[in-house]
Amino acid sequence: MAAQAKKKVVVAVAPSVDMSSLIVAVKKGFLEKQGLDPQLKIFDSSPQAVQVLVAGQGDITQNTEPPHLAARARGGKVVQVLTAYLSGRTNGAINRTDLIAKHEDFAGKTVGVQRGSGAHYHLAWFLDRYKIPPDKVAIKFMAAPDQIAALARNDIQAFFSWEPFLTRAAGTIPNTKLWSRAVDDGLEFHGNVLMREELARTDPDTAGRIVTGLIETADWMQANMREAARVANEVLRAPSDEEAYQQLQNFKWPGDFRKSVYEGELKIAQWGASVGLFPTSDPKKLVEEIVYPAIVKAVAPNRTDM
Repeated sequence: MAAQAKKKVVVAVAPSVDMSSLIVAVKKGFLEKQGLDPQLKIFDSSPQAVQVLVAGQGDITQNTEPPHLAARARGGKVVQVLTAYLSGRTNGAINRTDLIAKHEDFAGKTVGVQRGSGAHYHLAWFLDRYKIPPDKVAIKFMAAPDQIAALARNDIQAFFSWEPFLTRAAGTIPNTKLWSRAVDDGLEFHGNVLMREELARTDPDTAGRIVTGLIETADWMQANMREAARVANEVLRAPSDEEAYQQLQNFKWPGDFRKSVYEGELKIAQWGASVGLFPTSDPKKLVEEIVYPAIVKAVAPNRTDM
């Protein structure tokens, strides 16, 4: 009798360090070990990867909370099933030192950020934390890769983004420095694994195999960070494996799903609704719909307290 064909799983990623655990899960065979046939598909950006799932052309991806919430709020049938990473260090703010020397100096300046990203939430958090009137800051929405050139031209005087753009800007543009990382401002992001809802709810066997493979990946990465960086860099294309390794150290890879996910995401959903990012009148319901702990409860109950 012929062996049963392995279930194909499309893993949608961008060449971004926060996608490293998905890249490693495929390239080091952790998903294949679970009897799956993982297909790694690479897109230009994380939002594109999310839209692939919404269109039913991909099965899993991962990102910070805002893009996931926006997709779900607009009718995307997607759910979050696992926390891939925690990081307060990959997001941060870059500024022109000749124009901004203290928090109050952000007033009257133009600040770049990618709309609807975790960096956008960091900017809002930053302005609130340091009592900088939002109407005194000109926010210019632009894709993360475009922010470095805009800062060099002085089109913007600061930007909120993530690695590797923070380090590249600080290392290449005169009179520029890393102002702060998110953790310095009291903020930490959860990067959650997003799955097609149909897969999560109607094929719990495949979904469970995926989550099990990703948990094993997380544990391996924590113990083998340099090798993980080398493997991930086959897609990331950082200038060196050493740079990829330095970027990876900005993350913790817990492979769990805790109540803190829900609590933090609710705050982000409320913010997103208040500024028109998420078309919802009920942020609490939106979060309840997207956070889906049933899979991890079934395959690794010690990894969740939900």
